[in-house]
Amino acid sequence: MVKLSAVVCVQNQEAQLLDCLRKLSFCDEIVVVADRCTDRSQEIARRYGAIVIDGIFPLESHRRMAGVEACSSEWVLEVEPEERIDAALAWEIRAVLQMRRASDWYELPIDNYVGESLVRNGWTGVLSARREPRLYKRGLKSWDAGRVRTPVAMAGQSGGALTGTIRRLLGRDVGSLVERLNRFTALRAEDVVDTGRPAGLAMSMAQGLGELARSYLAQGGWREGRLGLTAGLLSALSPLIVHLRARDIADVRRLAAEQAGDATQPATLRRVAGLGGR
Repeated sequence: MVKLSAVVCVQNQEAQLLDCLRKLSFCDEIVVVADRCTDRSQEIARRYGAIVIDGIFPLESHRRMAGVEACSSEWVLEVEPEERIDAALAWEIRAVLQMRRASDWYELPIDNYVGESLVRNGWTGVLSARREPRLYKRGLKSWDAGRVRTPVAMAGQSGGALTGTIRRLLGRDVGSLVERLNRFTALRAEDVVDTGRPAGLAMSMAQGLGELARSYLAQGGWREGRLGLTAGLLSALSPLIVHLRARDIADVRRLAAEQAGDATQPATLRRVAGLGGR
């Protein structure tokens, strides 16, 4: 039998974690990476029999690599806490691993739900995706450095996409999508400042229009009615919000650096020591 490990990276998501783990009973082992968790995520994972990696992982690449390196199986299945693997997809994954030994990795389609509504179209990667390479041999997937949704590279032979889908629960309503966008733009802005090459305002607005066209037209968001339009508009706002937040972060960092530099000057040191102008 081909061995399969599941990797789940969690950040204070105890409310979603247990149901996610219950759907992974078909795997030979489960590894949970608890990144700066202050809730009961670690306790829940250990009680379910998972291997828990507890630590501080500012970058997504570090978090996911830590999970994969802790796996003992040849194959790895990546799952998010808000995702569910149903029985049909679990059976397909097991069957594929036993029969298609020439392939090294597979994409898994994703069904995105807002509340009870399935929203198939209109996702561009800002809020979610329609399919991702989630099933692969250990050591064949790598991530660029970054805090959120970093580009990945796959080595080896692709086996294409499976038929079954991951069920992803994006939230209860439109407000949950706004919260998801807020988290995404905050982390993306940090990455932009780290690169030292932030896009200008005009470029960010142009990128936003491109995201709207891609989400609502190219990806078929218009088919999804109100929720498709919402996904398109939020995707369009993303580059502009990232630009504005990146400017704020850069200003804060610059001010902190100036204050730290001023603290090393002799006059400042004398004031701190209580020597006045002597």
